[in-house]
Amino acid sequence: MGAPAKLLALGWRDRGLLMAASCALAGAWIGLRTAGFDATQRAAAGAHRSHAWCGPPPRRRRMPPSAERIAWAVRAAGEYLAGGGNCLVRALATQALLTRYGYSAQLRIGVRKADDGGLAAHAWLEAGGAIVIGDFAMDEYTALVAPSARQSALEQTPVSGGNPPGGIDDTRGDR
Repeated sequence: MGAPAKLLALGWRDRGLLMAASCALAGAWIGLRTAGFDATQRAAAGAHRSHAWCGPPPRRRRMPPSAERIAWAVRAAGEYLAGGGNCLVRALATQALLTRYGYSAQLRIGVRKADDGGLAAHAWLEAGGAIVIGDFAMDEYTALVAPSARQSALEQTPVSGGNPPGGIDDTRGDR
């Protein structure tokens, strides 16, 4: 069965979700190339407006799709769109759709040492403590900590009265 036949075999809600996923993927791909990561991630997270690039939030006559169904739509649409196979594009598109439907999600980026000695990176999205999209060889990647989370952790760390390890001791008096 070809792609058009598969699309027509779906119900109207799934077809609409696939169209929204296509728009979100295109928005993420274009946003990363024109506005950069920070602006695209803020838009996907809904910092500017609640509907990011996916259109206005749907009317709540029916239950919103589950996070798993949204991830399915992004994966399915990503197979047919340029750049749709990129993990960062998929994670940002999924985040935009989850935000559109009222879910909270956190973008995670991890790194590992590549076979050639360089770094390899991977992006995934977590919602409700579970990985929604990007669950790929997770045991190989070390998640990076967001700068804001790192700063708040440093601010909460109690400061001891001594010198830092390897620091300069100003109490000797020899200047």
